Amino acid sequence: MNSFLNSLENRFGRFAIPGLVAILAIIQVGVWVLLRLSPDFRTTLFLHRALVEHGEVWRLITWVFVPQWESPIWLFFGVMLMLMFSSVLDHAWGAFRVNLYIFSGILFMILGHWFFGAVPEGLTLYASIFLAFCVIVPDFELNLFFILPVKVKYLGMITGGMALLAFIGTPEARSTIFFSHLNFLLAFVPGFIRWMKQRGTVVQRRARFDSAKPPEGTFFHKCANCGKTDLDDPKLDFRVTTDGEEYCTVCRPRKDLVEKS
Repeated sequence: MNSFLNSLENRFGRFAIPGLVAILAIIQVGVWVLLRLSPDFRTTLFLHRALVEHGEVWRLITWVFVPQWESPIWLFFGVMLMLMFSSVLDHAWGAFRVNLYIFSGILFMILGHWFFGAVPEGLTLYASIFLAFCVIVPDFELNLFFILPVKVKYLGMITGGMALLAFIGTPEARSTIFFSHLNFLLAFVPGFIRWMKQRGTVVQRRARFDSAKPPEGTFFHKCANCGKTDLDDPKLDFRVTTDGEEYCTVCRPRKDLVEKS
């Protein structure tokens, strides 16, 4: 998969848009202002297959820009988070792979709407961006309620768990949940499976190594004269003499003297 992505990046990387997540966040601010001036403008942005087929093709992309926050305070903090996500993802993946992740997420949600009636929302796209951020920098801390520091990996687990529970318990929302997370699944599940396989291999090798260990208390060397073993004194050096017996470094000189006398 990496070699395939590398070949795509070598061929199309020059067309990638740097800071794409930040650009989406800034466009959301502009749309939020327009909606304050004309609330009815919102109805022209959502994706609707029948209206697209009647010529309103802009809906294929404008649904992404509909802000999820009514309050300017939440909009501000949401945009700040998106700017941070943009910086981290661009640094970790590079602009091309970030573009591929986001545009594939948009495409999957459009296909889900077109053929399965899934309801695409910008929030679900940004949720997949947040989950990617959680995987890439799991130990990064966010201040929950602006007070409590929490590592994002736990927030990601909660987000993923809630999506899974909704998928199981809400049949009518399954297509929406599936297609809105498909880009995340394709990006990270293969790597997770490889990690699990490698972990299983390591566990098996460790088990074989442990089973091959001699029982506790087993010695490898024993002096034929004093009876000491390498367990009694690990610093002792043992040598086999011409008579076929093994002697420690203390007893061997004595034996040599006895033989010479």
